[in-house]
Amino acid sequence: PFSVFTRSAFVARKPNYAQPNWLGVGLAFGTSAALWAFLIKQHNEDVIEYERRQHERQHKCTGCS
Repeated sequence: PFSVFTRSAFVARKPNYAQPNWLGVGLAFGTSAALWAFLIKQHNEDVIEYERRQHERQHKCTGCS
């Protein structure tokens, strides 16, 4: 009976699904794309470093040491 007088602090108005929040959508997709780009770049650098270390480990010549 008392819920009629209570008001939620989180819902000020009903969402309008006909007009999406394009700023929020752009930020979400942009952030996701930036994170994927960073992860792919980091992965490629790690693979190059791994291959370099593998090549150094296999390199056994007497003139280097």
